[in-house]
Amino acid sequence: MNLLLRLRTVATLLLLLSQAAPASTGHVLHEKRSALHASWKRHAPAPANSVLPMRIGLKQRNLEDIDRHIQDVADPFSPNFGKHWTAKQVADFFVPAQETSDATIAWLVESGISRERLRYSKGKDWIELNATVKEAEALLDTQYHIYKHDAGDFRLACDSYGLPHHIKQHVDFVLPTIALDGMRAAKEARPALITEPEARITSLDSASNSSDLSHCNTIISVECLRALYGFPAGKYAHSGNQLGIAEWADYLYLPDLPIFFKNWTNPQIPSDVVPEFISIDGGKVSNLSVAQDGEVVESALDFQISYAIIYPQNTRLYQNGDGVNIDSVGTFNIFLDALDGSYCTYEGGDAPYVDPQYPDPNIGGYVGPEQCGGAPLSNVISVSYNQIEAALPVFYQQRQCYEWGKLALQGVSVIYASGDSGVANRYNSGYNNSCLNEEYGYVETNGTKFSPSFPVNCPYITAVGATMLNGSVEGGEIAAAGLNKNPLLDYYSGGGFSNIFETPSWQKDAVRGYLRNHDPGYKSPEIYNRSGRAYPDVAAMGLNVTTVWLNKTLGIGGTSASAPIFASIVTLLNEERLQAGKKPIGFLNPVLYAHPDMFNDITSGSNPGCGTDGFKAAPGWDPVTGLGTPNYEKMKQVFLSLP
Repeated sequence: MNLLLRLRTVATLLLLLSQAAPASTGHVLHEKRSALHASWKRHAPAPANSVLPMRIGLKQRNLEDIDRHIQDVADPFSPNFGKHWTAKQVADFFVPAQETSDATIAWLVESGISRERLRYSKGKDWIELNATVKEAEALLDTQYHIYKHDAGDFRLACDSYGLPHHIKQHVDFVLPTIALDGMRAAKEARPALITEPEARITSLDSASNSSDLSHCNTIISVECLRALYGFPAGKYAHSGNQLGIAEWADYLYLPDLPIFFKNWTNPQIPSDVVPEFISIDGGKVSNLSVAQDGEVVESALDFQISYAIIYPQNTRLYQNGDGVNIDSVGTFNIFLDALDGSYCTYEGGDAPYVDPQYPDPNIGGYVGPEQCGGAPLSNVISVSYNQIEAALPVFYQQRQCYEWGKLALQGVSVIYASGDSGVANRYNSGYNNSCLNEEYGYVETNGTKFSPSFPVNCPYITAVGATMLNGSVEGGEIAAAGLNKNPLLDYYSGGGFSNIFETPSWQKDAVRGYLRNHDPGYKSPEIYNRSGRAYPDVAAMGLNVTTVWLNKTLGIGGTSASAPIFASIVTLLNEERLQAGKKPIGFLNPVLYAHPDMFNDITSGSNPGCGTDGFKAAPGWDPVTGLGTPNYEKMKQVFLSLP
């Protein structure tokens, strides 16, 4: 090898090393954004004297044991099944160690940041300081730039950053650093099909009171669901068992409830029934002008179908965000703060620059303090929103996933829609038809790698996929394929494998069985991560579900419908347990996977995306419809047999 070639080889190696990790002695790579989405461009170097409000998230204690403790209270074969923890027990067990705080403070002081400039968040889980760009670059061994989005937004960020080796073990993540996307998450599960109401309303007004199920191939009423899943009309309304449904922004629900109750519930629900309203950080009851401006049918769908199933039990509306701070749409930390004060007071809380901050300085924004605790905790919580896994920092997702795990420890069933884009991620802000870049694993318009969603990638959540009728109630169900004249509105049941979280123990046998007997044939990990947390867990009807919106009867599709349907059935099952003198079931997944015979197995359909057919439904669990749809009587037998 000649001298020139050797020099070029050495230079290339040095360049690769410089790109792989921070170069300074003593620093190791902590987080790295592998590539930019095509919509973001590096605009200019960050001015050295610009001031950054830096936030350093401290690691919590005992998180390595959370799976074991959740399994202990949620495994149906555990002697401690159902012995859920209190919020105080959770907070005390996971609070950051004093050593973590002391070591991080010492590093900052040794780096030239005076102790007077440092302060704690009220929960002592964040260390806060104002630092210049020059100081931040030295602390994190990085370079900051201003990035511009095609839509005109600007973000100050770096491509990667490092921490001293002895500090890395004490810090979750630092902000602002690599986060660009995911700050304005949209609801993933949006209406996939709206029927033409003028052609169908007249003949369907009395369908809910009829034993004739011929209308089910046109629009799904509660009677269709009862015929499919075998659940009875609600009988009980135990105190504290209200079904919790979380919404974001100002979504309309009140004006259409009495109309829906009159025409589509059996037995008919009184017209004056309304949800228990919980305002979180400026949430409003309803806003007609917002509803008329766009598709904001989500809240109407969620509450109407839930009431039809669970009444006389009531619902509870968690209305999150003031509808002004756009970053509040679909960010879940403000919801977690309000549910459990231990999150924001002791060991969790929002991540600045990713989650919205209150008081909101925008015109018309909520000017009160951010809510920390105080919201009543429902036994079952249904959410029909999603974000893109690849668009959020890994540590941010891990930190929030642990918080869902802490709710699991406290006996809460958290149920999320799995998404409407098959193995891709459509419908999120700025990412129509987006998959992942195969080389870097980052969101890309023409990507070929499957794009999982968050937080359904979290193992402490029950993810619900979607089905549709196979012609009639008698024909059963197949995986949803909501075809529309506009291809961008086509939807398929969201499903796949996380690139962040591993396959949990209670799911491994089911997932291995699918991959062994029905291998999809895609390369792993180039196309999907076969060792990741797999979803959905279960499924429910997700096409043409009856909804009254702005005084029109519509058939709405998407996992937006599937999640509240499944959550409502779990609420009925909890009513049966409470009536028998038992406690609510709590975290569902270990029980569900231990008893797959409780479900109607869905074996037909798929969830296309990323230029592929996606995964195929198959006997047993599959990443399209999970374990299947509920068989109420079988679920009731299992639920009542547990302690």
